Parts: sequence; structure tokens; C-alpha cells
Amino acid sequence: MKIVVCIKQVPDTTEVKIDPVTNNLVREGIPSIMNPFDESALATALRLREKAGGTVTLVSMGPLQVRKELEKGLRMGADRAVLVSDRRLGGADTLATGYALAQTIERLGFDLVLCGNEAIDGCTGQVGPMIGEFLHIPAFTYVSSIETDGRGIRVCRRTEKWEETYRAEVPAVACLLKSRPDAEAVEKDSEKEIEIWNADYMDESRIGTVGSPTKVAAISVSERARNYLEVDYSWDLDKRMEYIFNGGLEVKHQPLRRGTKEKLAHELLREGWAEYDSL
Repeated sequence: MKIVVCIKQVPDTTEVKIDPVTNNLVREGIPSIMNPFDESALATALRLREKAGGTVTLVSMGPLQVRKELEKGLRMGADRAVLVSDRRLGGADTLATGYALAQTIERLGFDLVLCGNEAIDGCTGQVGPMIGEFLHIPAFTYVSSIETDGRGIRVCRRTEKWEETYRAEVPAVACLLKSRPDAEAVEKDSEKEIEIWNADYMDESRIGTVGSPTKVAAISVSERARNYLEVDYSWDLDKRMEYIFNGGLEVKHQPLRRGTKEKLAHELLREGWAEYDSL
């Protein structure tokens, strides 16, 4: 089975900057990582290859610095990596991006296309389904797991209320949800070279800013910081709920005290729960 995995490089920071002219993210000088959803898709592809045989090819679009993420993918075990890097692709919206990736995937040949369900920098979740539309094949989103027998696929799709199970023939597209990293996954040195392609095989009227019917009119970054609580899931439900409702503070439960007000005040002072000025 020929599996193609779409990889996107995303900023590894919450301190984003916006270009005031283009309203696009400024990526220069910002540390980057492989989109975590795409990394889950790659891990899934490697497991499918181990079971059904075949090859795993990585595809990405962007500047040459994206090679860093493709190199990581090769170290994880991918067989081949293609980076489409061409100035004509700059400024593409999700439609133009979907077209460019679909043209590249079709040129490579494929049975199954795996994508992350979304990218953490844009969170649109649109590119995967657009690839399926351009290739005229079914696309499944919010995929929590996928299995194959080499001829078809069995897809579990997670919704807000339930899980749906589908069976489909290949070719198909599956957009994977983010999963926990595989503790057994080991990156190994790879001598495989990344192939750099240009966009000569694409219709120039459908790529980059020219082929993008949508433009970012305005964008702003909220100054309000978001606070997240990390909950210990080994706690029972009541303790977790209490921890969340108290803003991340663990409540120290004190035994019920009995006695006269003078006695109780003396105990509070002795144990440091109150000061003389506060009484």
C-alpha cells in the first residue's frame, strides 16, 4: 500500500507576530515543530505499513526550512520525502494549498492519504477534505483510528456525541486526530535525501495568492493570557472536580473544631492560620 502523509511546519510558540501588510503569521526567527496532528498521522502510517506492507511518503509545501520537519519524519521511519518549494505558492489559502498538495500527491501515486485533522497554527481543518475533493475520493475527518487489510480501510470517526465506524475502499483520505506519542517510537539516523520540487506541473492560476479566493482582512492577538490547569488523572473524580473549581489550588481539609471562641482563636493563632492584627 502506498501511503502519503501530509506534513506541515508550525510555530513552536504562543508568542506569534502578525505581518501588518499581509496579515499572515511571521515565521522567520520563530522556532518550529512538526504539526502534532501530522505527527500522529505519520505514526499511524508507519503502523499501517508494518501491518500491510508498502511505503510511506511525506509531502510538504513551504520554504526550504521545512526540511527540518521532513528530516524528522525520515528519522521516524518514512521511506521518502518531497518538499514542494516555490515562491509562486506563497500566500496560499486553504483552497490553493489543497490544490497544490493534491496535484503533488497525484503525481506521486497513492492508495491512502493521511493528514492531521487540523494544524495548530490555523485550526481550519479544511486542507484534508479539499485534497479529497480535488482527487475525487472520499475523505474522513476527526479520525481516531484506522485499520487496513491492504485492500480497504476501517475508520473510526469521533464526534461530540458518539463514535462512527466506516469501511471504505482505497484510495481515500483520512484526517487524524492528535494522539498520545508512541513511547516505543525511536528516531534513527537517515541518509535519505529530501526531494525538492517546484510548481511547474501546476496550473499557476490556482496556486499562491492568485489562486486564493479568500484573504485575511484583519487579525488580532488577544492580550489576555490563557491559564490552563494540569490535572492529575490518578485522582478520583471528586478530587479532580474540586481542584478545577478551586482554580488549581489543592484544598486542605481541616477537621471540625469545637470549643469556645477564645479556645478556637488561640488554636488558629498557634497554627499560623491567623494573625493578631486580623482578629
